[in-house]
Amino acid sequence: MSDHKNSLERYIGQLLKKIDKYARPTKASGASTELGDILNNYFLVECKQQRTTENPKINKSTWKKLLSEIPMGSLKIPFLALENKGNDIFIALDHKDFFSLVYKLHELGGLEWVRKR
Repeated sequence: MSDHKNSLERYIGQLLKKIDKYARPTKASGASTELGDILNNYFLVECKQQRTTENPKINKSTWKKLLSEIPMGSLKIPFLALENKGNDIFIALDHKDFFSLVYKLHELGGLEWVRKR
C-alpha cells in the first residue's frame, strides 16, 4: 500500500498521540484483527480520502459498519475523518457524542481556548 493512501491515517494518528501516546494506524488499514483505521484508547476511527471531490460525503453504509465494530461495553467514540481533493479534513461524529464532549469541556473550564489555537 502506498504512503499516499495512508497519509490521512498517519496524520490523524499523530494528532491522537497528543492524548494517547500509543495511537497509530492499524495494520492493513483496519483489514486485520485491529478495529478501525487508527488504534487508540478513546475513539473508533474510520478515515476516508475522497480525492475526486470538493464536497466529501458520509456514506451511510460506512457509518453503520463503523458503529457495528464497536465492541460491547466499549466507551470508544466513533468518528469518520474525511479528506477532500483540496486536502481539507473534516471529522464527523454523532451529535450526541459531539455534545457530550462539548459539555464535558465546558465543565472543565470552558471553551475559550478552542479558537485561540
